[in-house]
Amino acid sequence: MENNIIEVPAAEENYQKLIYEESLKQTELLEKQTAWIKKQTMIVSAIMLVVALALIVLSVQVGGVLEEANSAIAEITVLTQELNAVLEESNITELLNNANVLIAESGDALKQALEGVDDALATVSEIDIETLNDAIADLKKVVEPLAKLFGR
Repeated sequence: MENNIIEVPAAEENYQKLIYEESLKQTELLEKQTAWIKKQTMIVSAIMLVVALALIVLSVQVGGVLEEANSAIAEITVLTQELNAVLEESNITELLNNANVLIAESGDALKQALEGVDDALATVSEIDIETLNDAIADLKKVVEPLAKLFGR
């Protein structure tokens, strides 16, 4: 009998079968890992895409805000320059100094007027009312006959 079939001992055949089954299990596990890695890659890619889109939208909005901020700064600069020009033209410092001088001079004039009133009150208070009444009565006695003479 000449067979070209090589006979493999049973133990070795079981061993090869065991190795083959283990390699099938490992292949199945590798396929599962590959599927999970593909899913993870897709999820990470989707997240990266969302983040990229968010960054693009945010950069556009920031650009608009920066344009508005630059416009506002330009307007503030113009207003500041106009205010400086108005202040220089109006010469506020000189105006305030003149107002201070006027107030000081008015205060001095008022003080002098009050001193004059005080002097007049002092003079009036020195007048003896009884003597004045007597003098008026004496004058009346002298003027009465003259008034009768002229018909009054």
